[in-house]
Amino acid sequence: MSEQDLAKLAEECQTFINQRQSLMLGSLVAGSLSGVTAADAWPDVSYAPFIWRDGVFYVFISELAAHTRNLMASESTSVMFIEDEAGNRNPFARRRASFVCRALEVPRDALAFEPVLADLEDVFGSTVGVLKGLSDFRLFALQPVSGRYVVGFGKAYDIDTTDFSLRHVGPDDLKSDGLKGMMC
Repeated sequence: MSEQDLAKLAEECQTFINQRQSLMLGSLVAGSLSGVTAADAWPDVSYAPFIWRDGVFYVFISELAAHTRNLMASESTSVMFIEDEAGNRNPFARRRASFVCRALEVPRDALAFEPVLADLEDVFGSTVGVLKGLSDFRLFALQPVSGRYVVGFGKAYDIDTTDFSLRHVGPDDLKSDGLKGMMC
């Protein structure tokens, strides 16, 4: 695939993400589960509305939700955007973008807090203003560490999170890729 084709595909991926209002959020369960030792890490999957600003995903979520407590306990998280099932010809080959992220809480007194909340309110309306007044809501910046864009069988691309360029992923890459190979 040519550099021009990869650049076009990278733009398509960014458009795909920008067309969504919520992301699927994977976090590690905070605390202990019955019969589970503290050394075990268990995944929790949820969703949250988001905005994407300067290469970072921002979510404003309540600490009453398990995913918020999970992010407060561990910065390890992942996000996924996936093509709708409706109109998709093959559920095994749905287009998707996944990112391993580092979750960092943005304190209410941080310089970035108000501008990000204003952007969230522009997108999601007055609900954000109401939520902002609730002390249990926390703003998190989900900073991508690595990413993968999949557009069909044999069409997986690593996303360079510094410049959003793509690199095709072949079968040999998946065998030795460790964490990245698990993101398809």
